[in-house]
Amino acid sequence: MNIISQKLFFKLFLLLLTLLLLTPILSMFWNTFQTEEGISFLLYRELFDLTLWQSFWNSCKLASLVSFSTTLIGALLGVLLSKTRVPFSHLFLALFVTPLLVPPYILAYGWFELFGREGLLGELLFGFWGTAFVLFWIYLPIPMLLSRLFLLQIDPKQEESGLLITHWWTVLYRITLPLIRPAIFFSFLLVFILAFGEFSVANFFHYDIFPMESFIYFSAFYDFKMATITAVPMVLIVLIILWMNRYLSQKKIRFHQAYSIKMIDLTMAKRPLLVLLLGLGFFVLLPLFSLVVKTDIVSFLIALEKGIAPLLRSLLYASIGATLLLFFGFLGGYLLEKKLFQGWKNFETVLLFLFMTPPTIIGVGLIYFWNSSWGGLVYGSPFIILLGYLSKYLFLTTKIAQVRLSQIPSSMVESAQLSGASWGQIIGMILIPLSYKSLVVMWLIGFIFALRETTITMLVYPAGSDTLPLYIFTQMANGEPAVVASLCLLMVGVILVPLVLYFSWRRIK
Repeated sequence: MNIISQKLFFKLFLLLLTLLLLTPILSMFWNTFQTEEGISFLLYRELFDLTLWQSFWNSCKLASLVSFSTTLIGALLGVLLSKTRVPFSHLFLALFVTPLLVPPYILAYGWFELFGREGLLGELLFGFWGTAFVLFWIYLPIPMLLSRLFLLQIDPKQEESGLLITHWWTVLYRITLPLIRPAIFFSFLLVFILAFGEFSVANFFHYDIFPMESFIYFSAFYDFKMATITAVPMVLIVLIILWMNRYLSQKKIRFHQAYSIKMIDLTMAKRPLLVLLLGLGFFVLLPLFSLVVKTDIVSFLIALEKGIAPLLRSLLYASIGATLLLFFGFLGGYLLEKKLFQGWKNFETVLLFLFMTPPTIIGVGLIYFWNSSWGGLVYGSPFIILLGYLSKYLFLTTKIAQVRLSQIPSSMVESAQLSGASWGQIIGMILIPLSYKSLVVMWLIGFIFALRETTITMLVYPAGSDTLPLYIFTQMANGEPAVVASLCLLMVGVILVPLVLYFSWRRIK
């Protein structure tokens, strides 16, 4: 395939993604200006409702506390687990990532089973502090992983030069941390908007936050326009954060060569650090342990019987969704890496916008766009759930593909082009074989995040197409506690088993 047809292919690719992913949100907002008299902004006066802004302020406080605390602790954990030889560092890394992979309300339910509603801890759990506490553990892995990823991009010679004239702590403060500042900055922004848009934990702990306003207008009153209008401040925050990340970051996030991390010799502090990590790991496992204590074999068998149908649907949807995320993510990563035509940066921004956009907005947009005479086949089928997966998580698989493709020597592709290989042959015979490990990771990440997704599915799923996370969420209201705990453990197990299989496969390889 020559360069002209290659550009044409990717322009059609962008057009298809825009139609499927971005148009539903744009059409939803355009609908708010349409009235019988023509274009009008009158409905936006509802945004000046003082009760509305109280929940907005609650969300800002919550997101600020969670983003600040997770960025501070997570970045330190990323440095600690990456640059010191603490025993079982990889095990601790996997342990701290676990809360990010589990549906948030399951952790909330685990802490509730541990503390209940009585007593000081139970009272603190229901409200601001309990919501912030659970969200802290959920989003702690983000700055930890981003810091670790940036540490792999640091040339050890820069730190070795500093060690010739000063000690490790000065090098860490003056050289290492400034070099990973983009990761810390991006982590803060990303956690802020994700915590702002997450409503299942706050809903469980009865804390009034802003995303619930849009959700209630749609689910209780089926009022598309008010649901959209109350989502406007959330979209504005996403746009502001995108602008800050794009124009205020001193260093763009790019990954090419992965270096060996220069280790810090903390032999004397190894035992205290191990105790610290064990303490943090204890808090990660505590809510899951409370679910184990709550359940029994009879309850688990009942949960398995009741949840088998939603579980099978979850596995089917997640598998198809992961495959779509893999396919579109690889093409998107190729487009971003090769920069085939102007506008590739806008494509990346759109994907990041969708990833940061609260899931309630994506769900309402999909319903508004596809609930029509021409979109009935999509609206009334599980395909609308798959579109939700693509909208929310395509950014993740695209960035993984971009990083991997950037690490393949360009000389290999150039040699193939000189020998007359087409674009399709280069992808099929060079890029895909050299990226197969990353492709497995892309599929696995797409599978896990599609498997845990709840909010979008709750809004768009057709009758009889509920998934296991959605079934658990509904059972929490009036289900038998032991059965609900068993369902939660079943969900956690389904998520962790693929990870165990993947790491076992990597060890064999």
